[in-house]
Amino acid sequence: MYDLILATIPHPVAAQWLANMAGDLERYAIFAVGVWLVLWVILARPLAGRKIRAETPPARQMLLEFAVSLRSVAVFSTIGLITFGLERAGHLPGPALASTWGAAWFWASLVLMIIGHDAFFYWSHRLMHDPRLFRRFHRRHHKSMNPTPFTAYSFDLGEAAVMGAYVPLWMILVPTQWEVVGLFMLHQIFRNTLGHAGYELMPATKAGRPLLDMFTSTTHHDLHHAQAGWNYGLYFTFWDRLMGTEHPEYHARFAQAVRRPLIEAPSVSRDAADSSPMRGSTRQDRPSSRGEGSVRRSRATDGAAAVLIAIVLAMSTDAHAQTPQTIAGDWATPGLGSIVRLSPCTDAPAKLCGRLVWAWDPAQLRPGALGAPMLRDAAWRDGAFRDGVLVNPEDGRSYRGEIRPEGDLLRLKGCAGPFCQAQVWRRLASIPRP
Repeated sequence: MYDLILATIPHPVAAQWLANMAGDLERYAIFAVGVWLVLWVILARPLAGRKIRAETPPARQMLLEFAVSLRSVAVFSTIGLITFGLERAGHLPGPALASTWGAAWFWASLVLMIIGHDAFFYWSHRLMHDPRLFRRFHRRHHKSMNPTPFTAYSFDLGEAAVMGAYVPLWMILVPTQWEVVGLFMLHQIFRNTLGHAGYELMPATKAGRPLLDMFTSTTHHDLHHAQAGWNYGLYFTFWDRLMGTEHPEYHARFAQAVRRPLIEAPSVSRDAADSSPMRGSTRQDRPSSRGEGSVRRSRATDGAAAVLIAIVLAMSTDAHAQTPQTIAGDWATPGLGSIVRLSPCTDAPAKLCGRLVWAWDPAQLRPGALGAPMLRDAAWRDGAFRDGVLVNPEDGRSYRGEIRPEGDLLRLKGCAGPFCQAQVWRRLASIPRP
């Protein structure tokens, strides 16, 4: 196919660019559509117990992600064309040099390229979460709060350029064959689409932990989309653990996704636990005077008590109605696009109201939307705030629906006639700073 493209286009640069575009697009389409078709359609029922979130993103989100991904593929193809041009001009001797180093270097360079990409991704990804860069480089990707396989390349232009720059930078610094680059690209798109797939396929141990805990799982990256500020790694977990940016509930969420009870490692002494409240310890308890059977009974009793306490707390939480005061404060909309301040309504303190207090780009809002009421007269009923009016600050349309609190999350559903939309807001104070 690529030879046909090159033969039918007279200008060699244009022909090479289109050939690059066709190859990159084919690779993306095969893996994105393939993962979606296998997991979301063919194996949807057998894998229902491995679905990470109950909600399924709408088709409109997936179509938009695919369209945006075409733009990213065009950026990657342009960078690939520049890289080919450097080699043909004699400024990139690495591929020819690497081809003389044998099979050992072929496979070693592939492993090193993957490890290097993980480090490049972690630090560039974390940098793009800086508020000064997020809007320009990374907001588009985080508009997919509930990701799909098509989210893999759904980037702003700036992020696409940063991600595409890795291959030429690596090839300039490390002699690497083009065949190695091809295998690397297959690996990265496979891991990328799988990380956004919405189903947890990583095998679990009997203790409910990932069998291959050094590798990121789908749950690992899904948590990043749900709660930006954690889990920046792409292939491996060690950068997040080394830098303290792995989500503290990751293993619990993984165990939930694979439907296994999480069995924690043996606890440390009280002194050690108190000295490091935020980090786990690898030290084990000192031997006690109790027999082994007594220790097992104690742990079983403790586990049963913990389950009983969790059930009681869950029942007591559901039993009490929420009030506007319990969720009053500032809430971030998807992608950190804006901040909404919720509070009791002035004329009806038992009802919930809200107004838009900040936006990344006020130019996208209708005139007068910033600072104006955005939510009016939502009352608590049947486990959610209902019957209020939610106004879209961009076009002024009004919706009716529900707001369901879940800890530091608000799950919103708004409907205008038969058409409904869903969003997840997060309490602003709970979002960690990069």
